[in-house]
Amino acid sequence: MFSGRSSRSSASSRSRSISPSREPLNGFSANEKRPATIYGKSSTRSTLTFCGLAIFTGFILHLLFLGVGGGEAVKDAAIIKEWMSSSKPTTSAVAASAVEKEACPTPKPHDIHVPVQDPPPPTTVTVTVELPAPTHPILDAYVDDYNPSLDELREMVSKTKGYFGRDYSLGLGWNNMRYIIEAALEQAALLNRTLVLPSFVYARACEWDITSCAAFAPMVNRGQAVHSTEWDGLPLNKQIAYRIPMQLMLDLPHLRKTHSVLLTSEYLKLNNLSPELETTNGEFHRQVYLGNKKDEHGNDMRMTLRVVKNDEYDPDRVVRVDHLGPLANKGNANLDVGPHSTKLWDKLRSKDDHTMIQMDDARDALRDIMKNPDDDEELEKQLNKIGWIVLHTWDGWAGAEWLKSVVRPIKQVAPLRTIRGWHEDYAFMDYDVIVLEGETHLGRKPVRTAFRRRPSSTSNAYYSIQGAMFFTTSTGRDRFARTVLYSVRPIEKVRKLGATLAERMRKRTGGHMWVAGHMRRGDFVREGWVMESSISDHLDRVKRHLHEGRLVLRKIREEGKVTPFQIPEAVPNETQLIYDPPLEGDWFYIATDERDLSGLDYIRQSGGVLFSDLISIEDRQKFGWPIMITDIIALVEQVVLSHSYYFYAHAMSSVAGGAVNMRAAMGADSRTSWVD
Repeated sequence: MFSGRSSRSSASSRSRSISPSREPLNGFSANEKRPATIYGKSSTRSTLTFCGLAIFTGFILHLLFLGVGGGEAVKDAAIIKEWMSSSKPTTSAVAASAVEKEACPTPKPHDIHVPVQDPPPPTTVTVTVELPAPTHPILDAYVDDYNPSLDELREMVSKTKGYFGRDYSLGLGWNNMRYIIEAALEQAALLNRTLVLPSFVYARACEWDITSCAAFAPMVNRGQAVHSTEWDGLPLNKQIAYRIPMQLMLDLPHLRKTHSVLLTSEYLKLNNLSPELETTNGEFHRQVYLGNKKDEHGNDMRMTLRVVKNDEYDPDRVVRVDHLGPLANKGNANLDVGPHSTKLWDKLRSKDDHTMIQMDDARDALRDIMKNPDDDEELEKQLNKIGWIVLHTWDGWAGAEWLKSVVRPIKQVAPLRTIRGWHEDYAFMDYDVIVLEGETHLGRKPVRTAFRRRPSSTSNAYYSIQGAMFFTTSTGRDRFARTVLYSVRPIEKVRKLGATLAERMRKRTGGHMWVAGHMRRGDFVREGWVMESSISDHLDRVKRHLHEGRLVLRKIREEGKVTPFQIPEAVPNETQLIYDPPLEGDWFYIATDERDLSGLDYIRQSGGVLFSDLISIEDRQKFGWPIMITDIIALVEQVVLSHSYYFYAHAMSSVAGGAVNMRAAMGADSRTSWVD
């Protein structure tokens, strides 16, 4: 009952790694009571009768639940249907429903920026909540070392101006969630506020039988939890998700060394509210989350809230930046009407988002008034004279913004009249809580915020028509890069296991440098986003790039010089000059969510090494139950990829972005990461 795979799967997997026992410990599930011992004259007969009945019942239940072949038969299992149909509302579900009924309004475009007029603080209301705090002994025991005291958290918050919250999109996978968290960290820091994070995320799958993972992590219906119908058409076993505490995904103690951060459960406790009130879909509840505080006279009053609407933050044709201060002496917005400025406006209108042009576009428009068109400093001075400015951000990969890596800094140009400062607009406010409303993630650069569906399109094609949080100085840009590269990282267990597996991979190649690729399959195949539909064509594509990677590594070794990415505090990894380059025919590592056995066997037969080939049963025992969750495995694999000496991946996969950032932080040569 531990795995829903076929017997062929079990036989195959035993040759690669030892899987957990198929039966619950001592024959009893985690929640089942051991039957009382029977004494007396009929004890032997009763015991034989009980055992015979148990064996027969177990056989029948196995056929009913998994079927003869297992696998997809689980989707028709009665236990899943009963679980799916359960409608008993929890406190969290009620709170989430209330959020949904509030209906955060759909953003409407604004053509002209309107100065913010703050409404008066809300009327004082007394909120009394007396509910027991949720407990999950297995989770609490695993993450107990990460829990600071309330007094320690209260002291941390006291050093900031208040709280900053977001409506987190918990229906997204972990890497997209991480991008949102990284952006939120910057937004909170600019306002000198404590960021409130969700206490959990949803992991998409269990590497073993679904009930095995459910014994350790609460199992939910993902669509119901996040109020979405996106997965309703999938088999029932594909709609399952596991609630995983944030402490397993992020190294919170390390993050708190540089940022003031609370989990929502901690925020609620600090404000005398029950953690059970946390919404299931990640939204910051506008009423339930506001507790009481003491006014200057010692009377109870309700906490105050300011909601920043999505279109207020990032209206059409507006470029959101971190600070306006550095632009004080950068020219006059009213000067952008001359002949050369007209050339710049023409180039701006030719862009899809109508907010930003490249430096080369500006260079081309002003070439006839520049002494040296290739001089960026002279170009910036000329731009300032006519009401345009240079801003700092990062280049995407393969012409897209899916990876959100912060390793290739670039400059872009915008008209001064379109600039709005996040710090200037909201840092002066004295509300207890400021919340940025709604979905603010897809299709954007790092710290970028909103997206729109393409007009007159029936597809799900999104494109950016609004500005982003750009940076007015390279110092501000590098500050955010440090957060992404050095502050946001996996927990120690993940980092250690990834490093251990990476070293085993090097030993497999005879001590050579080794290459790795990421093959996103799974939902990418279903959605048509995969690079190649068949596993053989996909692997051939990866192998071609890995062949090129071996040549790159040989060239670096011949040159005797490592060229790291342009990131702050970059320290080149000199092992790229010590170990021998890989040879043709060496094993290569493949990180993948492919689970079809024939596909996995094909990868191995073609020279690939998989996660299950490197991890041992001792590793699993030492790591603990979370290694059964595929999202945790993906985190470990990202660390493995960061240790590889050459890396190739698909530009549409957010996993690749995290791996690229990790590689840059570890000093990899900038030529050894390729994404298309």
